[in-house]
Amino acid sequence: MNSNISYALLCCVAVVFSLLTHSAHAGPSAKLVVVVAKDSPINNLSTSELKRAFLSDNVVIAGKKLVPFNFGLGTLERIGFDRCVLGMTDEVARRFWVDRKLRGQAEAPRALPSAAVVVKVATTFPGAIGYVRASDLRPEVRAVKIDGVAYNEPGYSITE
Repeated sequence: MNSNISYALLCCVAVVFSLLTHSAHAGPSAKLVVVVAKDSPINNLSTSELKRAFLSDNVVIAGKKLVPFNFGLGTLERIGFDRCVLGMTDEVARRFWVDRKLRGQAEAPRALPSAAVVVKVATTFPGAIGYVRASDLRPEVRAVKIDGVAYNEPGYSITE
């Protein structure tokens, strides 16, 4: 009987912990902002151009070949970006890139470990393009409008 009470108490603690951790992530989705170097001539991209760039197609804008940089697979930023821009779930994206690699096609954009590194690469590598949470924007990068819509305007749809 005593072990049943202990087990029930342990289950209750697990349920409460699960609810607390889930609610911490259940808030509004963070906006993901496409960024380039502050001095880049790129101010606006179409969703199609952005998608093609992150599918490793050659995309040239304002005379610059876009060189995309991602977050790692499975990160909240990458899952949201792949969903909103590429139209892929995390699992579909994983299979997509494995399939391309097996076929000898272009590989996925290089994955970077943090927003700070995305910002650093965007400022130093010509043509670099990445994305960060709006809260991670820094003065040395410029937010790119997507289809003419800025990240802080209604209608912007790239989120985690």
